[in-house]
Amino acid sequence: MAPIANSLYAAGISHETAGPEILGRFGMPQAACSFAESGILQIGGVSEALALSTCNRVEIYFSAASDGLADAVFESLYGADAEDFKKICSVKKNAEAISHLFAVASGLKSQMTGETEILGQVKAAYERARGLGHCGPTLNALFQKAIHCAKWVRTNTEIGRGKISVGSVCAELALRIFENISKAKILLMGSGEVGKLVADALYVRGASNMLVCSRTRANADALAEKIGCRSADFAAAKENIEKFDIVLCASLSREPLLKKADIEAACKKRGGRPVFLIDLAVPRNIEEDCGEIEDAFLYNLSDLSKIANENIAARKAEIEKARQAISTRANALAARLGLP
Repeated sequence: MAPIANSLYAAGISHETAGPEILGRFGMPQAACSFAESGILQIGGVSEALALSTCNRVEIYFSAASDGLADAVFESLYGADAEDFKKICSVKKNAEAISHLFAVASGLKSQMTGETEILGQVKAAYERARGLGHCGPTLNALFQKAIHCAKWVRTNTEIGRGKISVGSVCAELALRIFENISKAKILLMGSGEVGKLVADALYVRGASNMLVCSRTRANADALAEKIGCRSADFAAAKENIEKFDIVLCASLSREPLLKKADIEAACKKRGGRPVFLIDLAVPRNIEEDCGEIEDAFLYNLSDLSKIANENIAARKAEIEKARQAISTRANALAARLGLP
């Protein structure tokens, strides 16, 4: 392949550099990612663009004629907030950008090392951007090879031993709280992809008394039908929080769904029986000071990552094996594309 004239850039923030509030501030739903890419491609000298936005990272991959165009990309994305984004964002170029995406897709950059959901998110972002014509020779080669690399890592190493995912780790936490999960009354607030993963993981582990609610009742009904549980109006479920032993929140809401006053009232009605709150959202759905309430126990994504990484020492050799494979493949692609 002839060398690519433009350089490749990967710019963004992740759980390693920003908290959930910041990630939530700059995160984008899929429709917004497509719109953002279209705006970036209006910049002279930028020929390709792809936005990857998940609960743990917001990254823009683009091909551009010079380093100085990064500022224009940030301004296109965030306007008046571009300077705030620029202060905390990391920009990688060419071979470093390739290696970064390979590691991201393989789960090495995830908050839960080795988790399996990120590969699906990378593939979905690529398929969306490619379908819109936002990818050219550089990004097509980059994402195709990143997906191939991640599959090799999954097949030939054991960094994801135990099928690590938000759903499986959340279910593991629930099992630690209730040895017999079938007896726990569980409320799931949120009907998106994360909510479905958690619900599926709980269901296969024996959770039978589960209620799903969403700000859009039709979405709650659809998820409940898929997993075989009940659904409810959001307001009605929130008013009856005290009836549940475990409350999981996985909504895209920009504002907290549950505040300290809500949980204090629920705990009083529970008569000393503890309630376990699991917040899977970015930004957070449950006010952080709910964890200060005597009979309420609050867990978030950071707590789940600790569970997922408990056996990290045992997986150290596998992680190093994955890193070496990523380095070899990233360097090979950089040479093929003529990117230093």
